[in-house]
Amino acid sequence: MNLKFQPPNIESPFETQGVIMAIFVICILVNAMTLCTPYFPEVIDDINLLTGSLATVLLTFTLFPALGWVVLFIWTIHSIKLIYGAIPKLCELCQALPSLFNLRVLLGRHAHHNEEICCNKHIYASLGFLISVFVALIQVKYPPTKTAVLFETHPAIMLIFITAILVCTAATAIKTSNDNSSIHRIIVTKISLLSGSLATFVLLLVILPPIGWLILLIWTFFLVKQIYDGMLHLPCLITLAVIHVIRQIFRRGRDLKQGGNRLSV
Repeated sequence: MNLKFQPPNIESPFETQGVIMAIFVICILVNAMTLCTPYFPEVIDDINLLTGSLATVLLTFTLFPALGWVVLFIWTIHSIKLIYGAIPKLCELCQALPSLFNLRVLLGRHAHHNEEICCNKHIYASLGFLISVFVALIQVKYPPTKTAVLFETHPAIMLIFITAILVCTAATAIKTSNDNSSIHRIIVTKISLLSGSLATFVLLLVILPPIGWLILLIWTFFLVKQIYDGMLHLPCLITLAVIHVIRQIFRRGRDLKQGGNRLSV
């Protein structure tokens, strides 16, 4: 796409085919969300297939309109067939929801913890995928001569993006250390996920501002919820932090004492 729309005398597809590019961005967002959703794999796989194939069809339509109409017709037939076959799955899923919820309760905290770790890995992969796609779309929307001007036209957005990337990278590096306690890993994981998602969503403010503001509003509500939940568990977190500090002090004193005994011997 960069090769086709790179010359300065050719308008960006965001100007000539704004609706198609908006639907493409929405498909990419939904597709990335399905990649990090561990629940209901049969239905999620169908949604992933539909959104991923539609995004590919829209790109084909942008590059080669004639071929795009043909592929879009084939995709429509396939999607109708897929949706018709997914209706029984949805009915079974609605009937199985209470039993699935009871099963998760019976499995307890350990299973939920393992499920959360697996989900976090998929979220990191999805965020990296979205950032790479959005950066490529920015290069399509803005010519190479105007890409550097983004730091002048959108200085706040670019500053937030770079800051969020640095915070996410630092938090991820701290989280992978083996010397961290569980309470530290929980806090650092939330910081890395929030900063990584913020870096992803602020790019949408440059590509498609209406969708970007909507998703940023949803992200703000999620941030407020996380802060509220953290305030509810604040006494427990402080207690665990104090216990961790006391353990570290006693461990350090024991190590120093053992080192002194070895030197005296």
